[in-house]
Amino acid sequence: MKKQILYLLICVLLAVTLAACNKSKNSKETTKDSTKESTNESSEDVIEDEEIKITSTSLKDDGRWLSVITSSKGENLSPQLSWTPVDKASCYAIYMIDTSAGNWCHWIAKDVKVTELEQGAKLDNSQYIGPYPPSGTHTYEVRIFALKATPDSYKGINNSENYKLDSIISALDTSNGETGNILATGVISGTYKSSDIVE
Repeated sequence: MKKQILYLLICVLLAVTLAACNKSKNSKETTKDSTKESTNESSEDVIEDEEIKITSTSLKDDGRWLSVITSSKGENLSPQLSWTPVDKASCYAIYMIDTSAGNWCHWIAKDVKVTELEQGAKLDNSQYIGPYPPSGTHTYEVRIFALKATPDSYKGINNSENYKLDSIISALDTSNGETGNILATGVISGTYKSSDIVE
């Protein structure tokens, strides 16, 4: 009799344990499914800005900028640039940044009205000083911003460090006191080594 009671107790304990395990498994699957649904919903809500495609004949296929655009070994001519036009953009802003040296700014061009610039192009409201890395290889990014209207201000100091790129972008994104002025952005990047002659 005692053996039968013991056997029944063991069976009951096993049944309770199995039920608890199944409940826990179902609960995990439900949580996993809801997380998946939540992730899918959030990704559908994200709208990515249009990307500006930029090309430059001043940048070699191996990713090096030509010496002619530098102020150390070249002629200090701003790079040739071509980029895809952005619908509803009234102007563009161009920044050239040395990301290897505290975001040292080499070029600020304001209110650009065209989408193609020849090498050394003369622009109104443009300040350019070509790369002059003191040593080693530096990376230089040209960033183009398509703007709905002229921004309230252009941040950034040319020929100087600009650690806070966010403040530059925030200023470009504000016109008449309202944000949302940047329609699209694009980046083209290349390197230049202090001792190189790149033709």
